[in-house]
Amino acid sequence: MHLSNHLEESVNDELFDSLIDVLTSERSVYQELKSFLISEKDMLVKSSAFAEINKSNAAKENIILKVRISQEARINLLKKISRNLDINEEGASLASLAVYAGSGKRQTIANLRNDLLQISAEIELINKENSYILDKSIYNVKASLEFLTSLLERSGIYLGNGKIGIMQNNGRLLSTEG
Repeated sequence: MHLSNHLEESVNDELFDSLIDVLTSERSVYQELKSFLISEKDMLVKSSAFAEINKSNAAKENIILKVRISQEARINLLKKISRNLDINEEGASLASLAVYAGSGKRQTIANLRNDLLQISAEIELINKENSYILDKSIYNVKASLEFLTSLLERSGIYLGNGKIGIMQNNGRLLSTEG
C-alpha cells in the first residue's frame, strides 16, 4: 500500500512540475502580448503607415495563437491532475488543485497564477485604451469623409442666415452656367 501511495505522489509531482512549466510559459506569452499591445498603442498614436499596421496585426495574431496553445495545455494538465486525484474536472480550478501540490510547488503555482491575473488585467486595460484610439480614429475619418462629401455635392444653397442648406433635387435642370 505504501508503494502505491509513493507512485501516486510521484505521478502527481511530475504533473505539478509540468503545470508549473506550462504556467511559466503562459506567463511569458502573456508578457509578450502585453509588450506588443503597448508598442501597438504607440504605433496607433503615431499614425503609422498601413503596411506597418498590417505587419503588426499579423504578429499579434501569432502571439494570440501562442496564448491559446498555452491555455489549452494548462486546461489539459488541470484535467489530468483532477483525474489523478479523483476530483470532478468541471469544478477543478488552478487554485483548488494547487492545494494538492507540495508546499514549494503550491507557492510557485500561486505566484504564477497571481502574475497571470495581473498581466491579464493590464492587457485588458491596454486593449481598452487601444480600442478608444481606434474608435476616435474611425470617428475622425468618418467626419472627414462627410465633410468632403458635403463639399463635392452640388445640392447646397446659401440660406439667408449664412448657413448652407440642402436643395431638394426634383429632376429639373435649373442652370448650367454659374
